[in-house]
Amino acid sequence: MAIPGPGTPIDLTDIATEFGDSAPHTVSEFYRGGGKVPDSAGNSAIPTSGSIALGNFYGSANIVALALTIASNTNNYDLYTVVSADPSYSAGSTAITLTVNPGVTVGSTSTGTYALSVPSGFNPADSVNIVNNGTIVGRGGNGGSGGSYNSDNAQAGGAGGHALYINRPVSITNSGTLAGAGGGGGGSGGAALQTGSWPKSGAGIFDPYSGNSGGGGAGSPAGSGAPGYPQSVAGKAGSPGTATAGGAGGPRNTAGANYTGAGGNGGARGAAGATAEPYGGSTSNPRQPSKAGGASGRYITGNPYATWVATGTRLGGAS
Repeated sequence: MAIPGPGTPIDLTDIATEFGDSAPHTVSEFYRGGGKVPDSAGNSAIPTSGSIALGNFYGSANIVALALTIASNTNNYDLYTVVSADPSYSAGSTAITLTVNPGVTVGSTSTGTYALSVPSGFNPADSVNIVNNGTIVGRGGNGGSGGSYNSDNAQAGGAGGHALYINRPVSITNSGTLAGAGGGGGGSGGAALQTGSWPKSGAGIFDPYSGNSGGGGAGSPAGSGAPGYPQSVAGKAGSPGTATAGGAGGPRNTAGANYTGAGGNGGARGAAGATAEPYGGSTSNPRQPSKAGGASGRYITGNPYATWVATGTRLGGAS
């Protein structure tokens, strides 16, 4: 519990109680950074040497400053797991600052797991600050597979993963990028396409053409493009995404004026994947529907807990 602010009388016993000192007490024991008083921003009025007075201690507190840095690319960073393993952490009296360095990416190995998490396990009296100078981004959604001509089995694109999860008050200085990952592109439906014309003897004039697959969404790692569906005329594969851009969907399969549609493109960071192109051709041909792209990921889940010191670049939704 902090020492009261100006206007409330304090004495040396108040200071000793706050900073855990045993009698006898002298004010010279309580220089900032000297072993009893943490060298934290809240204690900046307390000198490190020289003249010192009781008035320097108004509003001060026995708070440990714990600075953590992410200096190289990593995935699935759980701040509470890291902090609770640090021997300097003191539950209820720690000011935690996590800095992501410039050029560093914090990603996720799964669309179902956040790139960076600040769960509720911290003591409510702890403070948590995130300073992002790099990129925090979810995993890209995978592209959906194209389907066959005789079954409604094309797949929708996968949703992109989320960047940041917080479940307690956090101060955020975002000078870099927070981004939900891009959704995967949808797969197109297959069709029996007209390959001949009347009159034609022997086999019919229709051949089975597969639908084409969607591209992967942007993220870290990026989403995969789906392989082509292996029917008589195989579907075209979608391309994988990159860190910032979605991959292209597989191009059309064509037979004369008829075609199975292109797979949907994957979404860029913060964007949904595209719906696959529909079948194009005679309405008398057997055909299957194309599928939608996947939703984009969120740049933050738990936004009501956030205090935004700087917003920086934020891509995708928030909840």
